Amino acid sequence: MEEYSIKPFKQGNEKAVHQLVKTVYDEFVRHENTEEGNLLFYDWIMPQKIAARQKQQNNLWLAWSSNKIIGMMEIRDNQNITLLFVDKNYQKRGIARNLFQTALNEYKKREFNLDKFYVHASLSSVPVYKSLGFNVVSKARKENGIYYVSMETNIS
Repeated sequence: MEEYSIKPFKQGNEKAVHQLVKTVYDEFVRHENTEEGNLLFYDWIMPQKIAARQKQQNNLWLAWSSNKIIGMMEIRDNQNITLLFVDKNYQKRGIARNLFQTALNEYKKREFNLDKFYVHASLSSVPVYKSLGFNVVSKARKENGIYYVSMETNIS
């Protein structure tokens, strides 16, 4: 198996992050949502918006292999996973789990007193989050054209 490393986001990575997220989203998630939802999502992942969010907080981790971003995870408000995407060619290799574990370890170092992580999981990503220890807390919902399932996991 090809080796990879996980590093924090650095300004300048936003275009590559955008391309990874858009490519994976278009293949696996886009069909689940309405056009309104897709446009809202595309706006959220614009490179300049990714960079701006990371100037306010440092909560984005990247999985790198051979100088290429192969996975990413962004967390908002220190407990809400907003983005978790892994390149199709690298899925089912533990990269999402390692990104999540890296985030957990970072929050422990920062001494946040968190007891749970939350996510509004796309319908197709529910099995991934279940494998990370998340439980479904609500049935599927639609908000602004985006379908999701609310999930949470205890981390204490």
